[in-house]
Amino acid sequence: MLLTDTETTQLDELVTLLDEAYRHYFATSDGYCKSSEGAIELELTNFFDRREGESLRVKSVMIYSYVLGPSRAHYFGSVQEALAAVRHWHAQEMARDDNDGEDNDELPARLVVAALRRGTVYRRD
Repeated sequence: MLLTDTETTQLDELVTLLDEAYRHYFATSDGYCKSSEGAIELELTNFFDRREGESLRVKSVMIYSYVLGPSRAHYFGSVQEALAAVRHWHAQEMARDDNDGEDNDELPARLVVAALRRGTVYRRD
């Protein structure tokens, strides 16, 4: 079996949480993102691994998330590790107040981060 029952369950949860976090982000932000947001890649054992007797299995997981994670591509040694990260990203996103900073004269932190990522400079006159 390529994926264990546990990995299948974990991937289902991972995708559900990731999608919910993205829906929240797009509903409460300026919507800035990259076209590969939420892409998930599973790396399987290669020929040399299998030649040495290792079975076909998930060797690593990559999640592309410019919006939710601290960088663009995030690499994990297992589905379980990837799920732990997505649970964290999800909790952070869902706890984010879409009005953060709007009640005072400072720009919301998410707008500042998005501006820095885009190379845009916000200036208040």
